[in-house]
Amino acid sequence: MAIAPQSKPTNTSPLTSSKRKAMEIKQKALQKKAKQRVSFDLQHNTVASYDPKSAALSQPPSSQAKSAAMERATEVQASLPSEFPSFVKPMLPSHVTGGFWLGFPKKFCDVHLPKHDETVVLVDENDQEFNTKYLVDKTGLSAGWRGFSIAHKLLEGDALVFQLIENWKFKVYIARVNCLNEIDGALGLLNLVPCGMNFSKIEKESRNLEDMDKSLVVFDESEVTEGLRFSQSVLEFKNIKSIKDFNIVVDDLIIDSEIPKHFQIKYYDLCRSQNTYLHENLLKGLNVKLAVGIILETVTISDAIKACKVTTTCDDFETWEKTLKAFEEVGMKVGFLRRRIGKLVGLLFESNEVLEVKRNEKVKVEEEMRVINGKLNGVREVIKNLDFEIESLKMKGLELEMVFCKEANAPW
Repeated sequence: MAIAPQSKPTNTSPLTSSKRKAMEIKQKALQKKAKQRVSFDLQHNTVASYDPKSAALSQPPSSQAKSAAMERATEVQASLPSEFPSFVKPMLPSHVTGGFWLGFPKKFCDVHLPKHDETVVLVDENDQEFNTKYLVDKTGLSAGWRGFSIAHKLLEGDALVFQLIENWKFKVYIARVNCLNEIDGALGLLNLVPCGMNFSKIEKESRNLEDMDKSLVVFDESEVTEGLRFSQSVLEFKNIKSIKDFNIVVDDLIIDSEIPKHFQIKYYDLCRSQNTYLHENLLKGLNVKLAVGIILETVTISDAIKACKVTTTCDDFETWEKTLKAFEEVGMKVGFLRRRIGKLVGLLFESNEVLEVKRNEKVKVEEEMRVINGKLNGVREVIKNLDFEIESLKMKGLELEMVFCKEANAPW
């Protein structure tokens, strides 16, 4: 990871600059392909070399890793639009190494899938489509599922989110059991959208992110969009005097053109506050769109933290914390933002704790008041009864006086 000032091209070689870059790219690609055990031809949905049983034996998943993958997949499902039905499916050995049969939840099939055998299309995070055969009697996929499983190197413990986006077509998101999945880093992007910015394109890209194995590829010229350019030299952050010297470089690509200017300014201020490039430790080979999304979302969350009030909900803080934690796991230096969130949550907790104590005291006093009022009402009732008895005795006293006088004056 490096930041470089723009340098002027030279013509010291008979080859043009673009041809030299193309040759360098092809050479790097050939070197990387030579190291890979598995090669894919996604255009034809085929796998040149991959042994799922050997892969499963070499990476036995722990129960903790399985639970973590399932948790991440559940979070992804919760982030998807509710109008599209979905379910989560953990991968068992029979799904990915043996019979390659994948059963769906019967209730889901009864409600959303056809009542007859049908071709079901699976769309992966790179928008590649795989045709599979859905068998209604067995409520699951048979033919074609093996190809999808092997093409995506699925392992026992992986958790898949199936989202029904059209009739008989599923979008499939993969949470890996043995490695950090790019879905984790993109999860916050599905929920938090910067104010005043059209984020639909980035959001769509984040939903179509490849898993980590597929993202670790050498950039091809065709992948370098207009505006992206290769960096030629390195400029250390301590040597940057102003934003004019500031470039954002990911895997030797200057990605400034992908980030709106006002976001660049805010991101520069964040980096300046920490005196470092926050992105310099991002995983090598990380998908460019994901890197852009991480930077944009980091700026957005920092703005949200600055603007938060004591009325900000715990859910908001929790969402920011989870998103930043995912970013940190892929190398983004956002620890200072997480620490600020921790302090704010601590202050709110302390304030809420005191408030809760006072509320409990009030409840206790109110209860005592209810008891006292109850006793007071009883005393009032006793006084009322005594008043009635006193009046009765007065009346009897008058009658007694008359009888007494009569008896006293009676003849002998």
